[in-house]
Amino acid sequence: MKELLKKHYGIDVLDFFSIGQWQGFKTKRNIGFIAAVSHIDHKELYELYEMSRYLLMTSERKAASFLLTVNGDLTAEHNGTRYAVFQIPQQTKRLNITSLGKELSFFHEVGRRLPFTPVHSNRIGQWRNLWARRIDQMEQFWSIQIASKPHHAFDKLFIESFPYYLGLGENAIQYLADTELDDRPLPVDSGTICHQRFTRETWENAFSLPVDFVFDHGGRDIAECLRYDFLTGRQTIDELFLAEYDRTSPLSSFFWRLVFSRLLFPVHYFECVENYYLAEEEERDSLQFQMEKILQTSSQYEQFLSSFSSMIYLRKKQIVLPALTWL
Repeated sequence: MKELLKKHYGIDVLDFFSIGQWQGFKTKRNIGFIAAVSHIDHKELYELYEMSRYLLMTSERKAASFLLTVNGDLTAEHNGTRYAVFQIPQQTKRLNITSLGKELSFFHEVGRRLPFTPVHSNRIGQWRNLWARRIDQMEQFWSIQIASKPHHAFDKLFIESFPYYLGLGENAIQYLADTELDDRPLPVDSGTICHQRFTRETWENAFSLPVDFVFDHGGRDIAECLRYDFLTGRQTIDELFLAEYDRTSPLSSFFWRLVFSRLLFPVHYFECVENYYLAEEEERDSLQFQMEKILQTSSQYEQFLSSFSSMIYLRKKQIVLPALTWL
């Protein structure tokens, strides 16, 4: 990576480090990050670049800035992979969260005022089609796995568990379809800058890399934060987080129903399966352990979903989410 940074960016690196999935580096004045972006279309990447510029111009603290190459390009290629490089000021520190719901709500308000409508990074209104495509692809792969003799314990876990998660995914698609038919969006349901997978740690880092942005409904970030809470051991809904967000940007019933439909879709299961079969051999044991944990806590996740739809906070606001009888 030293060669990449020197040749294409004219950067002399003092040291490399890692934060989560990101590889970072230090120079005399700044801290930077390198991200592989071969999977992101150039037009989408340019929209992410414009989002980050907008956030920086509005004094929003949550965006790192793109570094352009010495030729003025967004990316550089090294050993057959395209990379983007980002910079944050060296004095940037992890932040103490005073009110996650309030702060996230303000961030989404800023994002809704984005002066252009993204096309290539836009996921508004696309959840149903994206989910259906994902289910179809995995169902085809599942059929292939059944036809071939399972070789590993993970194969058996996947073959036995997929019908349940297929049903859960189909329920989520139907719930979302009913929401779009029966309810109506309000201004708070407009598209905004979101994160691919928002967590509390995302916010504590004091910055986000633009490659983690996506233009979507704000309910995406709320649902993924609650999902991550569950997966990391919190089995009750954080009603304070939701109340703080709602007090800052009052939510429509359409918004609440979209959050629930996204929680209902088992993206954590799908990602675990996909990651396992794409992983190197040495990474597969941890993914098998992750799968075992997902399956062991499936009943608790149903209770988690049920507790969301029956929250006291919703009853106080006289919002009734359509019930799922099997929960």
